[in-house]
Amino acid sequence: MAGRKGLVINDGQMQLIDGVLNKLQRVTGSNFVALVTTSGQPITTAPPHADADTLSLAALAAGSFAATRQLAQVLKEREFSLLFHEGRESNLHVMQVTEQILLLITFGRETQVGRVRLYTGRAVEVLKPVFEAAENTSGDEQIVDRDYSREAGTAIDAWFPGESDG
Repeated sequence: MAGRKGLVINDGQMQLIDGVLNKLQRVTGSNFVALVTTSGQPITTAPPHADADTLSLAALAAGSFAATRQLAQVLKEREFSLLFHEGRESNLHVMQVTEQILLLITFGRETQVGRVRLYTGRAVEVLKPVFEAAENTSGDEQIVDRDYSREAGTAIDAWFPGESDG
């Protein structure tokens, strides 16, 4: 079990989460995909390595998203759930999954922004219920059962056509 205060992720959930991130990275052609907490703590990444730059990116993106939340309040918006930074060579797309979880994607100029947005939205549809359940559990109950895992796997395959695990 991986966990932190208010967030408990079991092995089944982690396998599902990693599967979504790996497929998202492949179908979008992105360089890097990560799930981080709003406090900047990395949860998991695709590819699955965390170096100093990864840790910095997680913390900085979380800080930037916190500032975006404040901008929404000033503009009397309920929330801004998406943050996008466009550079000369790289882009950063940050999307809110739950109150505590952000999805980060970095990609180059050759990758279509619309493709990233489409598949990121689909990935969030799968990830959101997993993290909502993980945020609301004491760690004693099994949140992701086999039926849910099978249904989620089928949905992921349908959303990312032509991609298989092998």
